[in-house]
Amino acid sequence: MKKLAALVIFTLLAVSIAPGAFAQDNASGFYLLFSEGLTCSWLTRIIKKTERSNFVFEDFLPGLYFRMDLHTPTIFTPMVRIAALYPAVSTFNKFPQQPNVPLHFGADMNLGVNFKILEFAYFRLNAGPALHLFFLNSERWNYLDLGAAGFIGMELPVSQGWTVICNGFASLDNGNLGANRNMEPFDIAYQYQIDIGVRYSKKLRNKTSLFPGNKAAQESLHLSR
Repeated sequence: MKKLAALVIFTLLAVSIAPGAFAQDNASGFYLLFSEGLTCSWLTRIIKKTERSNFVFEDFLPGLYFRMDLHTPTIFTPMVRIAALYPAVSTFNKFPQQPNVPLHFGADMNLGVNFKILEFAYFRLNAGPALHLFFLNSERWNYLDLGAAGFIGMELPVSQGWTVICNGFASLDNGNLGANRNMEPFDIAYQYQIDIGVRYSKKLRNKTSLFPGNKAAQESLHLSR
């Protein structure tokens, strides 16, 4: 209860400090926004057993991501995100598994809708649902997962055009669409992902930022509104 009360007080203070201070100057119309950066994925797949411990397969996959958002005049933004991943660490019931051939890869895609939740002068929070598709080429099988995901994102405007982005994804999937479906079907498959990246846009400008730049640029931005 104390943590919840502290969160409510913090939110009220933030609103009172910057009432009506939106962090962006939204250009009208529809246009694309692009962001990219680093990503990490934690994949867990479980085969349930009744007479012994469950079989738990876990993978850690670092990589790169690219995301495209369709900006709209409304509070929601359609988005598609793709990622290229490498299975750096794989374990079976916590025991490391060494592949005979290290040249394996993973590919991840999320197709969803991004909703604006909170928007302050130096911080923005958004979240939404997504359709999740994941492919993994491994030592044993070519895995294909399909499921539902949810994500939450934080944005920090560092200048008029540049924004630092941190996104978190969680998905629950059907892990039996690949070659493993007959010989090694999974009962549970879920995944967590974290993105850290940047976005640069000439159309969607930050009205306030951590490093606002020179005075002339600020005046030009205000006159353009």
